[in-house]
Amino acid sequence: IYKGETLGLVGESGCGKSTTGRTILQLLQPTEGEVIYEGKNLVGMRHSELRKLRKSMQMVFQDPYASLDPRLTVGQIIAEPIEIHGLYSGK
Repeated sequence: IYKGETLGLVGESGCGKSTTGRTILQLLQPTEGEVIYEGKNLVGMRHSELRKLRKSMQMVFQDPYASLDPRLTVGQIIAEPIEIHGLYSGK
C-alpha cells in the first residue's frame, strides 16, 4: 500500500477481517511474522512507540451497532481518539 492509498479489507463474516486489523494495530500480538509500517516492524515495538504510530492508523467497522457506544453522542465518539492522542487545542 503506497502513501496516500487506502486498503479496504472485505470478506465473509468470521473470516478474520477484524482480527487482521487488530493485529496490524498491535491490539493483538501475532504468533509469527512481521507487520511493517513506514519501514518499521510493529511486532514487539514498545507501547510508547506504537501510540505515536497509531495516530495515523484507523479501523472503520461496517456495522455501526458494533462500533458505536449508545451511551455516548456521535460527537463524543469522534472526539475520543482526538483527545487520547492530544490532537486538539482548546474546545
